[in-house]
Amino acid sequence: MSLSTPPAAHFRKAAASSPQQACVMVYRDNHRTLLWDDKLAHPVATAARPVPLEECLTLDHHQFEALQAAIRADRPIRGALTVTRGADGLYEFSAAPACRAAAGTARLFFDHLEYTAFVHAVRHREFERSTFLSPAA
Repeated sequence: MSLSTPPAAHFRKAAASSPQQACVMVYRDNHRTLLWDDKLAHPVATAARPVPLEECLTLDHHQFEALQAAIRADRPIRGALTVTRGADGLYEFSAAPACRAAAGTARLFFDHLEYTAFVHAVRHREFERSTFLSPAA
């Protein structure tokens, strides 16, 4: 089964991020969790245009829950996603080698403020699957 790619408007970022600030973007549905960098958005992108899947990292829900658990416990991030801090200070999100076939080959780069906002959101449970699947109020 091939799943359609959601538009940018269906992704969420940390509440601590300002509307103009780029950030780690998260999308969750019944089947998967996608991570995306909104700095990759095409300049003329509309909110309804699907985000290119090759710009996303695709995790199953178990993999994303493991990532969140590691962040909340201040443990090293291991598993489907690797997060490394480069000499330039940027945090690179990429799929672990054994998971690239399923997770994708995108490499997403975030500065310290973007990464810190993501971690804060994870710790405050902003990306819980139930909040994505609940009907809009």
